[in-house]
Amino acid sequence: MSNGDITRNRIRDFIVQYIEKHGYSPTFEEIGIGVGLKSKSSVSSNIKKMLATGMIETDAEFGTPRAIRVPGLHFTYTKETK
Repeated sequence: MSNGDITRNRIRDFIVQYIEKHGYSPTFEEIGIGVGLKSKSSVSSNIKKMLATGMIETDAEFGTPRAIRVPGLHFTYTKETK
């Protein structure tokens, strides 16, 4: 597995965790901070590769904030009652 593959797996895992916590996807800046990438362009490059290979999806234009989906991840909101 290449360094790029490892980085993209870390990005996907971060996106999943972020969606589970917040209910929506992170921005490119939040992804960079979350996985330790200092450059927005390296986040962007990895996201492009992930979209091309199907690791992630979007229906919006590239770079649209909070528009990333992870195939197979289903977010379900459950309201707790007391």
